[in-house]
Amino acid sequence: MDDGEGLIFNGVRFSSVENPILPKVLPLKISNWNVNRVLPKQDRFARIQIACRAWGSDIWFLTETHEEMKPNSDFYSIFSGTPDRSFEEGERWSSIWSRWPIDPLDEYVTDKSRCVAGRIENSTFGELILYGLVLPWTTDPRGKEIGSFEVYKQNLRSQQSDWYRIRAAFPKAVLIVAGDFNQSLAQKHYYGSHDKRAILEGVLEECGLIPLTSEANDPIYRDSPPNACIDHICISTGGWDLEATSRWPNAPTLKEADSDHFLVSVQIS
Repeated sequence: MDDGEGLIFNGVRFSSVENPILPKVLPLKISNWNVNRVLPKQDRFARIQIACRAWGSDIWFLTETHEEMKPNSDFYSIFSGTPDRSFEEGERWSSIWSRWPIDPLDEYVTDKSRCVAGRIENSTFGELILYGLVLPWTTDPRGKEIGSFEVYKQNLRSQQSDWYRIRAAFPKAVLIVAGDFNQSLAQKHYYGSHDKRAILEGVLEECGLIPLTSEANDPIYRDSPPNACIDHICISTGGWDLEATSRWPNAPTLKEADSDHFLVSVQIS
C-alpha cells in the first residue's frame, strides 16, 4: 500500500527503493517470482523492487524480468541470454540474484535464451549450484508444430541433461533449480496437464531433486486456493530441512497485484 509518503510492506514503511537492513543469513531463504515482463518505465517496477527488498531473501530467481530489476542493490547477478521472442532492451527470461558472489556456468546451459546457471563457492550452505529456467506454457509458440506436451517434454529433457552434467562436474554442491515450470504440483490440478505433471515429477525424481513447493507445501494452494504454484523451487536431496514455504501478496487472488504470478519462497536450514 502507498499512502503518499512511501510504501508499507508487511507493516514496514519504505520511502524509496533503498535496501532495508537484512537479518542474519539463517535459515537460508530462497524466493522465486515471475514479474510479468516489468519494465523500468512502469510504475509497478518500483513497487515490485521495494517488495523484493522488504521480503529479505538470500537468493532470488526472477523470470519474465529485466536486467534493472534488482531485488537487492548489492546482490550479485547472472542472466539468461537474448530472449527468443520480441523484447525491449534489458528484458530477460531468467535471472538469478545472490547475496554471495556467483560465477556463471554458461557451458552447462543448453537453452541459453530462457535458462541460466551459476555457482556460489561459499555460502551459509557451502557450495551451491543455481539453475533458473522457464519451461513451455500451454500455448508456447515453440509447440506450434509438435504440440504442447511434446515441446514440454523436449525442453524438460534438455534441461535434465544440463542438471546431470552439473551434478557430475560439482558432485559436492547443493543443486537448486527454480523458475517458471508452467505446471502445478498441488493436491488438485490447477495448470498444465496430468501428462506434463507425470513427466516433470519423474524427471525431478531421476535427478534427485525435491520440489519444495508441491503438494501440501504449495503455499499458494494452501493459502490462496484454488490458485496453485507453477513457479517451483527444487533442491537436491540431503543435508537440509524445510522450515517453511510462503507466498506474497497475502491475498486470495492477484486481482490488484503488480504481477500475474505470486511470489513464492522457501526457508531451509
